Amino acid sequence: MRRRTVTGALAAVCLLLPFQAQAMAQPGVASPQLANALWDKCEAALDSPHESHTNPDVINVHADIKGCKQKMPEYSISVTLSKDGEQVAHNTGSGKNKFKARVVANWPPPKGQCHSYTATATFTITAEGKAHTTTLTNHSQGKICIK
Repeated sequence: MRRRTVTGALAAVCLLLPFQAQAMAQPGVASPQLANALWDKCEAALDSPHESHTNPDVINVHADIKGCKQKMPEYSISVTLSKDGEQVAHNTGSGKNKFKARVVANWPPPKGQCHSYTATATFTITAEGKAHTTTLTNHSQGKICIK
């Protein structure tokens, strides 16, 4: 998925500290949500649930930590994919001493069904004994149908 940095007016997104939030959108492309971390300028990003470009007949969502200026001493990501309010996939990842990280939640829905999807991800970076945490939520661009 391609991403462009948007400057100027941004769509309002309300997230709790310690991250400041901003949203980006491109016509015809799943819109990610980004949040600036307080620790080392890392960004937490969650794209919209979408039909996978690499795995046919699969709905997925990507949760990323990126843009860090130094390695994260310790991180964890937990991402959940829900269809019409029901959890259908969950995945977690964690590690140490990385500049970036990605966790993907995949779900192969029954063919011929159309659903709206919601993704929620919680990101934590632990550095110098302090945990920096934020949670992002994003929605599919309408209903997604697997044929």
